Amino acid sequence: MSFEETKEYLSRYYYLYQKVDSLKEELKHLEILADGTQGCSYDEPRVQKSPSLKAPFIKYIDRITKKEKEIEEKVEELFKLRGEIENAIASIEDSTLELVLTYRYLNFFDWRDVASKLGYALSHVYRLHRQGIMAIKLPQ
Repeated sequence: MSFEETKEYLSRYYYLYQKVDSLKEELKHLEILADGTQGCSYDEPRVQKSPSLKAPFIKYIDRITKKEKEIEEKVEELFKLRGEIENAIASIEDSTLELVLTYRYLNFFDWRDVASKLGYALSHVYRLHRQGIMAIKLPQ
């Protein structure tokens, strides 16, 4: 794989992690809607033939259940992807290169934090990153 393809492969974990966070936020919003009380409407009155006997929160229960299931599936996918990426990073023989890639792609450190953690200059961390990307063996 090329340098860019390898970086993209390793970045997939970050994007999936962000997706899970987004789904959790949506779930919180649905739960708030389900817990809230129904406000009165000042729109034009609507004529209904039969009033709904369902509680207002009922319509959110199904959505909440679906969202929880979707989150569970994404979390499972997240764990699987993390394991794949950990194995790929572990295939590198150099422990310093492993640390650079782990800090960057699994712990989501920015470049300055990686440099600080390892005690290297930022430019040296960039070189180590390039070496690590080139040395990694990705699953097919």
